[in-house]
Amino acid sequence: MKSWYKAGGILLLLACLMVSAAQADRAFVCAVHKGEWVWIRSAPDKAAMKVGQIRHGYEGEIHEIRNGYARITTTNGTKGWVDVSYLDMPIREKVYVLIADGPVNKRETPDGRFLMRIKAGSRISVLGWRYSKKGELWARVFHGGYVKAEYLREAE
Repeated sequence: MKSWYKAGGILLLLACLMVSAAQADRAFVCAVHKGEWVWIRSAPDKAAMKVGQIRHGYEGEIHEIRNGYARITTTNGTKGWVDVSYLDMPIREKVYVLIADGPVNKRETPDGRFLMRIKAGSRISVLGWRYSKKGELWARVFHGGYVKAEYLREAE
């Protein structure tokens, strides 16, 4: 009974977190390195026709995420699909608690190298969200790095 209750609670928490993340990820900032750019494509596929590009710091809105791509509209009106791992979805700083059975890995980027472990129950400040190349949601945390969103619960 306890494990079912725990699993149900985790599912409810993940659903709530994804809803708040979905609201947070409407606005984006292109997070490639300064001077670099990313192709905007006509469909969510690397082989799709190129319809434009966005550079470091460009902003816009995300409408949908599919197959590791985000359907976007930039502030200058360009529309298309971009690899979601190049977009950063900033929010006002919020404090979250790590909910895990043990320590949680903090990485340089969602797909990047391991930085350190953070103790379960720790309170951390989240500054934004980003998807990994696998489509997993990660939180950008204060003092740099990312942790998986599934291990976070908004602090009371």
